[in-house]
Amino acid sequence: MLEFKNQIVHGAIFDMDGTMFDTERLRFQTLQQASRELIGVEFSESYLMQCLGLSARSAEQLAKERYGQDVPYAEIRQRADVLELEHVRHHGVPIKKGLLQVLERLRKAGLKMAVATSSRRAIAEEYLINANVYKFFDVLVCGDEIKQGKPHPEIFISAAEKINLSPAQCLMFEDSENGLRSAYDAGGMTVLFKDIKIPNESMLAQAQYYYETVEDFLMELNQFVPVLDMPELNTAFPQTLNQLTVGIHGFGAIGGGYLAQVLSHWDGYTRPRKIIASTRNPLYQSSVNAFGTYCIRYGQNSFDQRIENMSVIDAHDLEQMQNMYIESSLVAVCVPEEALVSEAEVIAQGLYARYLAYEQQDQPLTVLIILNKIGAKQRVMQQILNSLRMITDGQTAQKIMDQHYFCDTVVNRMVSKLSDQKLYRQLRIKYNMFKQYQLDEDLSVVDLDDATALNAEQEHQAGLYIEDLRRNFQPSHILQSMDLILFNAETDMPIYVENNSPLLAKMRQMILVDDIANIQLIKNRLWNGVHAMMAWYASLRGHQTIGVAMSDHTVRKFMHQALAQVKHGLCYQIPKHASDLERLAQSFSESCANAYQDPCARVGREPLRKLEYNERVMGSLATLLKYSLAYDVILKGAVLGYVYALEQGECGQQELLMHLQIQLRHMALEPQLYEALYDEMSQFINQIIAGKLSLQKFMQLDLQRALS
Repeated sequence: MLEFKNQIVHGAIFDMDGTMFDTERLRFQTLQQASRELIGVEFSESYLMQCLGLSARSAEQLAKERYGQDVPYAEIRQRADVLELEHVRHHGVPIKKGLLQVLERLRKAGLKMAVATSSRRAIAEEYLINANVYKFFDVLVCGDEIKQGKPHPEIFISAAEKINLSPAQCLMFEDSENGLRSAYDAGGMTVLFKDIKIPNESMLAQAQYYYETVEDFLMELNQFVPVLDMPELNTAFPQTLNQLTVGIHGFGAIGGGYLAQVLSHWDGYTRPRKIIASTRNPLYQSSVNAFGTYCIRYGQNSFDQRIENMSVIDAHDLEQMQNMYIESSLVAVCVPEEALVSEAEVIAQGLYARYLAYEQQDQPLTVLIILNKIGAKQRVMQQILNSLRMITDGQTAQKIMDQHYFCDTVVNRMVSKLSDQKLYRQLRIKYNMFKQYQLDEDLSVVDLDDATALNAEQEHQAGLYIEDLRRNFQPSHILQSMDLILFNAETDMPIYVENNSPLLAKMRQMILVDDIANIQLIKNRLWNGVHAMMAWYASLRGHQTIGVAMSDHTVRKFMHQALAQVKHGLCYQIPKHASDLERLAQSFSESCANAYQDPCARVGREPLRKLEYNERVMGSLATLLKYSLAYDVILKGAVLGYVYALEQGECGQQELLMHLQIQLRHMALEPQLYEALYDEMSQFINQIIAGKLSLQKFMQLDLQRALS
């Protein structure tokens, strides 16, 4: 049951041609070709327009009035059917955009559904099956099964009876004048879609609801169907594929290990028919494309989630990248900050190609900026605009930027990708399993190390494995259960997205917010900052991964203390987000406890960048100082970061102390506090590096009292 505009709806009855499928134009072409072949005269546009919605008998009678009593209408129609079927079998049924989303929503609302079409059953069934929408309908009532065709109401009355409803309980969807009159006289709730014929006053008077397109109806229907809750991890992706293509610019840990999963859930009713992702890793590209699928592993739940309908393209191939931007309705840009300038040039090329492909008409694209940095959207947009100005004039560049939706985001989930060596090991083991299955003989197993890069022989062998597996891949084959694991991920489901595009309103895993900068600040300080400080401490204590480090009670204690201090400062800075702070802090703690595949070296990389005055660690320190709150744990975290930078050889000692001095000056502290902080921090750094102060003793110091 659906409550639509204060009306209770129990059923939906759809006309087929012109309403669900854009076949009326195709039908005109085939009838004209068939009549030209058989009688040497082409059926006129005016005759064909009059036939819209008529049964075969009525159309034949009209043809005899126009073209003579001996016109072989049955033969012409039969020939047109053959031509039309040939076209459909070769090119597919042209589905009206938005139809699949509408059908899925109506079905999940509990409606009974039927088709009422003037076409013969053989044609109707082939079209419905070909378009993969047959599954939505309980019954079909076809033109060769009724006595009186449209505009008589018999067909709609019969369809309502067959689903055990009265016509008044049903939405009846039509596009033609004859079909609409049939539905209106049957007593249904009439919905008119514009097709070839522009509705006249009579049609509009009989239409209870009128929409220019199916998509327009979808937008309104969305207001009356529920937004589905955040899914559980093991919730299945929607089975129905809609007509959308989406892109991921950057098939890395976040792109392939998180965004692909978010996009596969889509709105919970349907999911995109294709996800295109770009990568510069040829092994990832060939592995995924060999089978069109891969898996994300959620170790803490012992769960592998399969991503399907994925196509991975070469990020070096500009034509492929441009096509991704042309075809997609949404593109998630998941690129590292250091690659922003070069990737902005590619994005600009893609947006310009889209502009030209749509004949310079407004075709808005939703662009998700996945950078996890405050002010990321402005930086990305400025870089893209600069790049556009290099390939077109300034006015066109600005027009292109203005027509698209750019949305900042915040990602919570921790994701790590497998090294090439680990992927190679999987390929080797699975290939050996396959050959044993195929040839029933054992193959020797060679131990492989965990280095990242493949040597030339391994690259060659990996290519041979993938090609042989691809050639032998068949449904119900052993290879169906041999998915490759490409990413390890934690279980945080939502992504925060700036509420800046109508496409995102129903997305199942997206939390839409108006003040994304505040969420970015929380993520930057509460997650990224604590994560970095924890990784520095864990690495200095000799731990390899975050999950293993959590078994060390000193690391675990430090993490919880740092989390508490950062959260305390943020409560003063952005008090309206207290509930978000609690939830994200708890989620972070749980993620760390299970992050056995999350290397400390990855989390702790580039410590000097993370120790800049407005960044994740020093930003928290400045906030705590501003509100006169306890800051000793964060101060220790900053010292650990500098010690880690020296140990990693990121800089020399004098350069490091100069960096510290600059960051403290940027905080605009009182001179006395600035001097005290610099003296104490530089002294601790020097003593730890020189071996005069042990890490253990340093962590036990009461810095708050010493500095006060």
